[in-house]
Amino acid sequence: MLLLQITSAVTAVTLVVLALCLIPVLAELRKAAVLMQEATDSLQQELKPLIKDLRDTVADIQVVTSSAAANADGVNMLLSELGHAGHNIRMINKVLGIASNVASNYTVWLTGAKVAGQFIADRLVKTKTRG
Repeated sequence: MLLLQITSAVTAVTLVVLALCLIPVLAELRKAAVLMQEATDSLQQELKPLIKDLRDTVADIQVVTSSAAANADGVNMLLSELGHAGHNIRMINKVLGIASNVASNYTVWLTGAKVAGQFIADRLVKTKTRG
């Protein structure tokens, strides 16, 4: 029986020591849980305005993107029209080149016309005098 009493006393002392050690640990765990809850609450309070600002920013970005897309169509049309204008300017340049070539050869054409006219006149005079 003495062994049973000693074992019971050792077990009781061990449980008391364990309880004495476990109480501060549980108190610290409770404090940590309270601090964790406070941190979660403050994080939630800070995140709500941040999320609202992010949603507003995303909405603004969507507006800017849609405006840019609408203006992109206008820019594409402008560039297309500029391409047509460039083509027309090249055609005008080609026509002016031909006209300037004709104008520079005007004296040659005029001389040729005078010579041809003189030749025809001489032929007409010769046929009338023969005839």
